[in-house]
Amino acid sequence: MGDAAEVAAWGGVFSCGYDFFGDLEPFGFPGGDSCRAARAAAPDVWRRLGKSWLESGAHKAHGQPETPWALEQFGYPEGYINAR
Repeated sequence: MGDAAEVAAWGGVFSCGYDFFGDLEPFGFPGGDSCRAARAAAPDVWRRLGKSWLESGAHKAHGQPETPWALEQFGYPEGYINAR
């Protein structure tokens, strides 16, 4: 799996703070208490992958929160060109 797969897997956490569908299991966050572990790892992962996720436009999909959870929690990732 490459970066694109990891970016997509983190989409649920970046959007709303939860991995409802177990997308992060292949990346070391198996069921059970995975949401708490993923949220604890989210600041570092956001710094690493947040720019790619925002640039993919996934946060603009129908039904997504107006402001993604990770953006509210951590601000714009370094290097994101559309940062306000």
